[in-house]
Amino acid sequence: MNALLNLESWEYVRFVNPGDFRVTQKTCGECHSQEVVANETSNMRTGLFLNGAALYNNGGFPFRDSRFGESVSPEGGPERLVSVPLPTQEQQLQKGWIPFLDPLPRWEISQPGNILRVFERGDKGRVEVGLPEKEEDPGKPAKGLSARGLGTQQRTDPVYLGIQKTRLLDPTLNHFGTNDHPGDFRSSGCTSCHVIYANDRSRVNSGPYAQYGNLAYSQSGDTTIPRNEPGHPIKHTLTSGIPTSQCMVCHMHPGENMVATYTGMIWWDNESDGDKLYPKEQHNPSQEEEQHKYNRNPEGSSPRGLWSEYKDDDRIAPDDFLVKTGDPDGELNKSFKNIQLADYHGHGWLYRAVFKRDRQGNFIDTFGRPVKNVTSEKLRRAVAYADNDPTSSSILGKSGQPVHLKDIHLEKGMHCADCHFRQDSHGTGIMYNEPRAAIEIGCTDCHGTIQERTKLVTTGPAAGQSGYGGQLVDTNKGRNLRAPRSGQKDLTRNLYARDLQGNKIPLFELAPDIKKNPSAKPLTKTYKDAKGQEQTVEYKNGEVIQNSLVEPGRWWRVKQTRDTIDPASPDYNELSRYAKTIQKDNKTWGDVPGSEAALAHPNSEMSCFTCHSAWMTSCFGCHLSMQANRKMPNRHNEATESRNYTTYNFQVLRDDVFMLGKDGTTTGHRIAPVASRSAVIVSSQNQNREWIYAQQQTISAEGYSGQAFSTHVPHTVRSVETKGCTDCHISEQNDNNAWMAQLMLQGTNFVNFMGRYVYVACEDALEVAAVTEHSEPQAVYGSTLQKLAYPDDYDKFVNKEKRELKTYTEHEGNPKVLNVQLRGEYLYAATGAGGLRVYDVAEIDHKGFSEKINTAPVSRFGQRFWVKTKYATAIASPTTLGVDPARTRNPMNQEQPIHLLYAFLYVVDKYEGLVLVNAATLLDGDPLNNYLKRALTWNPDGVLNDATNIQIAGTHAYITTDHSLVIVDIDKPLEPKVVKTIPLRGAKAVQVQFRYAFVADDDGLQVIDITQPEQAHLVDGATVALKHAHDVYVARTYAYVADGEDGIAIIDVQQPEHPQPPIMYNADGQLNDVHQVKVAMTNASLYAYVADGKNGLRILQLTDPETMQTYGGFSPRPEPKLIAWMKTKGPALAISKGLDRDRAVDESGNQLAVFGRRGARPFNLAEMQHMYLLDGKLFTVSDTPNTPAQALKSAASTSDSSDDAVDSDADTDVSFNSPLSLAGRTQALIGGSVGLFFVAVGWRRRRAKRN
Repeated sequence: MNALLNLESWEYVRFVNPGDFRVTQKTCGECHSQEVVANETSNMRTGLFLNGAALYNNGGFPFRDSRFGESVSPEGGPERLVSVPLPTQEQQLQKGWIPFLDPLPRWEISQPGNILRVFERGDKGRVEVGLPEKEEDPGKPAKGLSARGLGTQQRTDPVYLGIQKTRLLDPTLNHFGTNDHPGDFRSSGCTSCHVIYANDRSRVNSGPYAQYGNLAYSQSGDTTIPRNEPGHPIKHTLTSGIPTSQCMVCHMHPGENMVATYTGMIWWDNESDGDKLYPKEQHNPSQEEEQHKYNRNPEGSSPRGLWSEYKDDDRIAPDDFLVKTGDPDGELNKSFKNIQLADYHGHGWLYRAVFKRDRQGNFIDTFGRPVKNVTSEKLRRAVAYADNDPTSSSILGKSGQPVHLKDIHLEKGMHCADCHFRQDSHGTGIMYNEPRAAIEIGCTDCHGTIQERTKLVTTGPAAGQSGYGGQLVDTNKGRNLRAPRSGQKDLTRNLYARDLQGNKIPLFELAPDIKKNPSAKPLTKTYKDAKGQEQTVEYKNGEVIQNSLVEPGRWWRVKQTRDTIDPASPDYNELSRYAKTIQKDNKTWGDVPGSEAALAHPNSEMSCFTCHSAWMTSCFGCHLSMQANRKMPNRHNEATESRNYTTYNFQVLRDDVFMLGKDGTTTGHRIAPVASRSAVIVSSQNQNREWIYAQQQTISAEGYSGQAFSTHVPHTVRSVETKGCTDCHISEQNDNNAWMAQLMLQGTNFVNFMGRYVYVACEDALEVAAVTEHSEPQAVYGSTLQKLAYPDDYDKFVNKEKRELKTYTEHEGNPKVLNVQLRGEYLYAATGAGGLRVYDVAEIDHKGFSEKINTAPVSRFGQRFWVKTKYATAIASPTTLGVDPARTRNPMNQEQPIHLLYAFLYVVDKYEGLVLVNAATLLDGDPLNNYLKRALTWNPDGVLNDATNIQIAGTHAYITTDHSLVIVDIDKPLEPKVVKTIPLRGAKAVQVQFRYAFVADDDGLQVIDITQPEQAHLVDGATVALKHAHDVYVARTYAYVADGEDGIAIIDVQQPEHPQPPIMYNADGQLNDVHQVKVAMTNASLYAYVADGKNGLRILQLTDPETMQTYGGFSPRPEPKLIAWMKTKGPALAISKGLDRDRAVDESGNQLAVFGRRGARPFNLAEMQHMYLLDGKLFTVSDTPNTPAQALKSAASTSDSSDDAVDSDADTDVSFNSPLSLAGRTQALIGGSVGLFFVAVGWRRRRAKRN
């Protein structure tokens, strides 16, 4: 365990590893003082961003900027870091500099940020195992957390506990790597990076180190080191040639981190090709076995899988399953049908390769054509592909072959260290609140812009910043990356690459421009071709060449953006020119305008990687399941042991989506890719093994949902697989409505979380069915995943129980239950003449409660969970997400306000119209104010008479009645107004997706254009005739219509104005009274939950990795099959919708989910409309130009060896004047022109007295 190192003496640590941060001031620092000082406050040492984001996003700490980080004193104690001098408030807000970092507090003193019902006031004392409370009511156990206030006994925050105990980002560079899995080896401190371990057999990821395997065997000449013992460096030498495989050891959490994506990998989804990764016989691990395996791998599914099996628990053996799993030439990768696995295994995890697919999920080749007969051999070759020809500039790849989406830089031979130089890796001596604020490199620093070629000067957020010698410096002038010329200072600090002969050569080389200087000598470069023959090439047109730091003799030409838009250049690309020069009128393109403001995509408003990313990871859902009966050590600070442990269980992992938003403050609020990040669901089991809360969502510190998102740099740049115009704007074919909804973060109803329990409105009662396994992976009963992970349970369920769900509970209706919606611990129900009723379902998974559903935990006088109406037909929560508009706001967090409409529930009544009920008190943690009452009753001129259903989409309520669809403006919730009424026959339900509303009525499925709701209109010719349409649910490009006795009509609505003929499915007659369908995802498969009036609950598996190779697409064609059912006591009328996990903003631009970076947010309405409206009118695009190009008039600005293209100011501001010898300095990363000062961050240490 990493924190055990803290207990060792300073002398022992120095003996074991002279590069450990506890001792580097006396070892490495004697020559490399500036690097040591910088590392002491670097993000890679403190790990502050994980702490800050996890706590703020889940309500555990009220401030956005990180306040907690890890730093270990020389004596091994936790220490506080303080900036000297303190940054100004402007520097904190704009630059992301932070004044101090405290050690992470012990979880025992934390207070829960989300006051779930079990944390509310009122208790009889803590439950003790084996000592029952004699005054406890039968069938109604006490909470058993604490009789006192928050922060006492067990009334603590589970997020703090998870950070302290669960292996997530752990260990930071303060400690040794875990070194307990193949491909997961490193040392601590400086030697974490500069001493190389054998971690990956991939030649692409490891470069020259691939030959040494992934078991960290020593290749040293020291005969005292065993050659077959894992955990040793390849050689005990320092190097600047750090391969990507070394970076991957740390930068692999949470499975979607930038190095994993850079190598074209993402976490395995626990299902794809799972027949090779789970044992044939079901394995039910013992408590002792789970304990041991969770110490090595925190993911809850691992004890059931083969990848957690080791022949010797204390060491790794060459024939262990995980060792063989990612072998590029191994039998396992050769046996897969759909995936390939990586050779690195941080925390014991598996990573699968990402391949190029179309939106339907078909594998496609470089040219966009479908790949026929996809085999493991084809996939294996794609993963192993690297472009070893530095002169190549054409489209790479072969027709008919899959494409592995590793970053093009890696494919060309670039490792992380070839881009992120000394400052990015070591730090500046300043503490930053997020990693990207500490980065000095930017895309244009090497590739230039359309206005000019590169100056090779850094321009990233941290360029020109330093914090040494008691000064905080911010010059806003970056560093010169060029090799020094005569009379210039050496700003690259002796950082050199090597050629094939081992000679030192500059990192960057600039060829002369013969046109300007005819007498100049061309730049000559050599390389070895595919046959091993040495070839020579000359450059004489101002080309930029970069030499590899990792692989001697390897180099590449750095393509200039300016050249790609110049028809006279060999690098000219028409699509590049079109994308980069198209102006805001959507017509003019070709030339570079005088003002950047005229461009549609200026660098000042958009990050380069917005368009140049091929894909991004999206981790939709992360189940943190805490159990009290596990004694586990803290992995930080004192390393003490205590009860409680939280497993870390990812749920849905996708690579098929693309989403955009506004970046954070420190990175300029530019448009940037957005990914779902740690969308947390929490559960807790007490010491009596009672689940006191189950699968509950969290709420962030200022009230947004904890289903978090984050702007990020995907590190998935490709030459061909970039984003086109129709990826961000409405296509001419109008076939990307669902894609645009996803892009805008409005959600697509596809990756929703249904959970273990499904809530069914059965007219006479509310019925609740358990539909998944309780342990991880939480497979749906009867599904492919259950067959893989629980073969015995699957066999019993299918053959003995005939697929019937046996575990359920119910609550009698009062008088009926017609429509339901779950949110958090409450279920909202429309009960006909009973009006609105809210059911407390907090104890739904608590085995100690006999009454698991109630409307008052004590008596009806203690709370009022109902509002009487004449005849409530439907209930709408404005969102399935937990959003609390009443939380305290802090301007320093730079959050947007939460719209008032999210404080209400919306009930439609057959006679009273629209009824608003204030439900915000259900989220405030105070049980004394839970008295629901009407806030508004509204039905002007009877316009909502005979209302049947409602959906809230942004600041509009879409209400169906027997005679129309009524669109109501609720921007002022207590002052609604009708903006449009569209006559329809017997409208029963409505679903909104971006620009369209889909309505089920007596004529079938209707499509309504709501691009501007005030001008909404029925789309002519878009009706799909159906006889019994009761309801509609739209998931991405398919509408699922509940068609009564005809079953389910599955309609392709990729082109909403031209819906395709329906695919009818009735499960061989077992679906003959379908009233409603809801769709959700579990792991890699899509499921439909069907309310069938006569037959009850029916569950369909819509996609299946075992039988469908297209399952990984954005919207694969569903292939439904009935896998489970439950006969309900009353007619099944409706099913609660699952939790939206891909919805961060509503259709009016109101933010719903928290973003992980200060100042980052989704688009507001005006910004959304800029992408599809021009002068108030809809515009469409194509991926190729429709208008002729203007002539490129301005001449390219060229850098060459005779012209000083580098700003002279870049040579002067922060020069290095160290009195120390540089002879022994490791040539690791470019430090550039940072001056040597003393540390800008001091610290107070809690030190024990040394003898």
